[in-house]
Amino acid sequence: MRAISILCAVVFLLSLAAWPIIDYTGGRSCRPLTFPSLWPTELTASAIGLLAAVALVIATLKSLLARRQRAWAIGALLLVIAAGAVFPSCLPALPGFLEGLRDRFVGEVGCPRMREFAREMSQTGTEAVIGRPGAGHSATPEQRKRWNDLVARYPFLDWIPGAGTVIARDGIVELTWGSPLTGHWGFQVAPNGVVRDVDEERGKILRVAADIQFIYYFD
Repeated sequence: MRAISILCAVVFLLSLAAWPIIDYTGGRSCRPLTFPSLWPTELTASAIGLLAAVALVIATLKSLLARRQRAWAIGALLLVIAAGAVFPSCLPALPGFLEGLRDRFVGEVGCPRMREFAREMSQTGTEAVIGRPGAGHSATPEQRKRWNDLVARYPFLDWIPGAGTVIARDGIVELTWGSPLTGHWGFQVAPNGVVRDVDEERGKILRVAADIQFIYYFD
C-alpha cells in the first residue's frame, strides 16, 4: 500500500505541475496543445490526476480497513488534498499560454517588426482573412502572390497551418488564430495610439508595451 500511495501522490502532483508547462509550451508553439487530436492536453493531464486521486482514496480506505501502513496512505492523501486546494490560487502567477506566445513573438519577431506589420495592415482599414492558400479556403493567383509576399516579410504568419484573421479597426490592428472550440489568440497593435483592455468575461490580455498586447479570447 505504501508504494501505491506514494505513486498515486506523485502522479497527482505531476499532473498539477503539467498544467502551466503545457499551457506555456502551447503559447510558444502559437497554438494550444492537444492530445489526443482536438482534445486539450490540459484535460488529459487533469484526467490522469483525477484517476490518481481516486486510486489514492481507494488505497487509503483499504489501508485503514487492513490497519496496515495507514500513516503513509493518510499522509499521501492529505498531501494531495493540500496541493489540490492550493494550486488554483498559485496558477494565475505561473507562466501560461500568453507568456509563451509573448516570449516567442518578442524573441523571434520583436516589437518593432510587429509595429511595422500593424502599420501596413492598418492602411487597408478593413477586415481580411489571411492564411496559407489551400488551408481551408480558395485563393486566386493574386491572393497567393500577396500571401507569399507577406510571409516573406512576416514569417510569423506561417507559424500556424490554418488561416488567421487580421482586423484593422478603430486604430487597432489585431491578428488572431483559432476557432470557437479552442478560443482565439494572437496580438493587438495600436500603430498611432494605445491598446485597450478586454472585458474579463470575454478574454485575457498580456500587455508588453502601451501599443502592443497579446490576447486570448475564450469564445
